Amino acid sequence: MEDKIWYLKDINVLKSLSDADLMRLGAICNMMQYSKGDFIYMFEETANVFFLKSGSVKVIQVEPDGGSHLQELLEAGELFGKFIDEQAERQLKVIAVEDCLVCYLSFEKWQDFIKDHPALSLSFIKWAGSRIKRLENKVDALYFKPSRQRIAEKLMDTIKRFGKKDERGNIIVSLSLTHDEIAQLTGTSRQNVNTYLNELREKGLIDYDRSSIKIKPEYFSNV
Repeated sequence: MEDKIWYLKDINVLKSLSDADLMRLGAICNMMQYSKGDFIYMFEETANVFFLKSGSVKVIQVEPDGGSHLQELLEAGELFGKFIDEQAERQLKVIAVEDCLVCYLSFEKWQDFIKDHPALSLSFIKWAGSRIKRLENKVDALYFKPSRQRIAEKLMDTIKRFGKKDERGNIIVSLSLTHDEIAQLTGTSRQNVNTYLNELREKGLIDYDRSSIKIKPEYFSNV
């Protein structure tokens, strides 16, 4: 049980809870480990709320014609699941980008728990508001910012959220994102992403392969 409390303490929306409340929540949660590439859930198949303790995940929207596009990336400390727009016709799937540790409980149990914890209810409302704001900002960027600026800002955001510094001062982003997925996140074309990243590589500011991006220290003084 103490392990579950430790796992839940770092979840952003749960920070208002006392250790006793975390213990009660932990008692009704399950824990699961996922390996890189595992499906965590398909939207229509589950009604669970998930707390991402470690790792990162991709949220992918599946279109009616069978196509799909990357909607967003979530990092440790986030929550996700079937609790907003439950009846929506859209189909989502969540995939582990790297090895993940997840705590989860049913949506019904989450509803019952949150009713007895007003501070948590407020935190959840604020989280939902910030999530909506983030999506609104993405839409605004599609209309008002040129593609190169959108790519540059998404790269910087990804560095801040997922980057880790190595012994040489480089920032390593260990996400297996394809250029097509970066294009989907930024609402631009794969060719624009290829051109922009290749320019940065030719300048010696970044390097990348299929599994990671290395950002050199010089990058931050040249953007």
